[in-house]
Amino acid sequence: MALEFVLPRGPQQEDESLGSFVRRRFGREVLERVAQPLIGGIYTADPDPLSLAATMPRFLQMEREHRSVIAVLWKANRSRPRRSRPQEAKSTSGVRWSLFVSLRNGMQTLVDTLTARLSLGHIHQHCAVTQLGRTDGQWSVACTDGRTFFADGVILATPPFQTAPLVRRLDPQLAEHLATIRYSSAATVNLAFRRDQIPHPLNGFGFVVPHVENRKIIACSFSSVKYADRAPEGYVLLRAFVGGSLQAELFNLDDAEMEQVVRHELATFLGIHTAPLFVHIARYPQSMPQYRVGHLRLVETIDKLVVQHPGLALAGNAYRGVGIADCVRSGEAAAESVLNQITQNPSSNSPR
Repeated sequence: MALEFVLPRGPQQEDESLGSFVRRRFGREVLERVAQPLIGGIYTADPDPLSLAATMPRFLQMEREHRSVIAVLWKANRSRPRRSRPQEAKSTSGVRWSLFVSLRNGMQTLVDTLTARLSLGHIHQHCAVTQLGRTDGQWSVACTDGRTFFADGVILATPPFQTAPLVRRLDPQLAEHLATIRYSSAATVNLAFRRDQIPHPLNGFGFVVPHVENRKIIACSFSSVKYADRAPEGYVLLRAFVGGSLQAELFNLDDAEMEQVVRHELATFLGIHTAPLFVHIARYPQSMPQYRVGHLRLVETIDKLVVQHPGLALAGNAYRGVGIADCVRSGEAAAESVLNQITQNPSSNSPR
């Protein structure tokens, strides 16, 4: 790892796997003990096929421009203004805190608020779409209940494995490229305890688990420490993550087996040997896109195919970022694209 300061730049290439990059510049142990568990906690992914350019482009840029990644980070840290007062020193963790932000009553609040603020059009819930077509400059959207909606523009915010069948008749090549984007599945196991049942000080926001340890969880968040109002005074809420691309088989455990697996791991890591007050398991099948090497080039190809269909746009976490902010940015870009096309060609618009 110390040799990273003097290592030469890697070969000039458009993309590289994150596993290859970390192994090449920092060594196998850093990959197994640091990079893999961190990436596993974010993307539930295997770092070896994961695209560096699509997930951690800053590190690729650092090596190309400055050679040593550690030197760049060290210099950036030294250039930050020093804090003089103790309370200001404590606030240097503000960047960490800003990443751990959620809505007080859960993410459904975001959907409900957006729905309530829509002043135009109609919302049709529980209306599965079966077919997408385009005739005489107008889009048609057919649903399982027999209804067909007509529109000037369509944004498909569905994951690629659902988008591909919808566009296959329209553009087989586009469908083929979309179908190559793979997803992993994960489950969250939420457990509540009295604080006195947990001997661990919980002096952090949680922990991630290296795959090389052969454990049965990806990570565990101390939810009630990480976020306010997640548990009453004197109680603790924990959230364990199970599955991902490296332990796909664990996602298929039934609820009783998954609970037992998680409780065994928490006994090992946190010393919890008493039964939880309650357990809630949530499963998220095919929820996390896997940005494999060459992902950005694939997305560029998809974009070029989409623009051949005026009024069509794609949005979601499959393309240029998996976080909430990335999805918001993707949705805004798709809406702006479709709106611009509609307003630039008003003569072709039909009543919706």
